[in-house]
Parts: sequence; C-alpha cells; structure tokens
Amino acid sequence: MTDTTSLNQITITRVFDAPRAEVYRAWTDPERFAQWWGPRGFTTDPSTVSLDVRVGGEWKATMAAEGIGEFPFAGVYHEVVENERLVFSTIDLNDEETSDEEGTDELTTVTFTDRDGKTELSFQQISRLEADKADEARDGWNSFFDCLGDHLANA
Repeated sequence: MTDTTSLNQITITRVFDAPRAEVYRAWTDPERFAQWWGPRGFTTDPSTVSLDVRVGGEWKATMAAEGIGEFPFAGVYHEVVENERLVFSTIDLNDEETSDEEGTDELTTVTFTDRDGKTELSFQQISRLEADKADEARDGWNSFFDCLGDHLANA
C-alpha cells in the first residue's frame, strides 16, 4: 500500500500575449475550453464539456487521444471571481482512488493578472498524488498551457 497522505503542490506561472478577459474566457466558455483542454496530442470533444462557472457549480470535460484512451475529469467550483480567479476541485474520473468524499481530489487555483497588455496566469494545484505522479501531472499541465498559448494566439 502506498502512503498518499502527504500533500503535493504544483505551481506554474505563464504569461500569455492576450488580454486577461480572453484568457479567463478560455477557461470559462465551453466551446473555447474544448479547443485547448488537454496536453499535446489530445483533443476534447465539445460535447463532453460542461462548465457551470459559479460557486457550487460543476464542470466536466473528457480529453482523448487515439490509441491511448479517454480521460474524463470533473469537479466543483469553490470560488469564482470573474477575470481574476477560479478555484475548483479536479477529479480524474478514471482514478479509482479519487473522490470528493475521501478528500483526495485536487484543489486547483488559477489567477489572472494584467501584465502590460498581457496576462500572467498563476496555477496552483494541491493534491495527495505520490511525488512521481505529481511530477507527471506538472509536465502534463505544462503541456496543457502550451496548448492554451496556441489557442490564444489563434483566437
């Protein structure tokens, strides 16, 4: 049995060449969210995306890659400040050890800050992932943000 009681934190900061409202909208508009959600090589069918962006609202999205499979995620918004901050749980529905009831879901905080016409996105995720899995998750999120940058450049 693996001890997963210690908390791991993933922190990533990126600056995107887009106004803050556009970056926020990429996180909160289902059609736009589907265009970038997932790491390189994955796609997200817009029909799998549901974003009820309000405190207590639920979100879900399924990313997929041919030959690899589907990866459904879901969660609940804990804090929503338009164009400034989103706090939500992130639950990997393929992971049998993940559930809100057990308190093992990841708490994700995304803040959006103006930086001379660009947007600084600060991402923090706190989870009970094992250290090696946290490193994989960090790499995955960096790839997500590469896709977000591509989406914003082409929006």
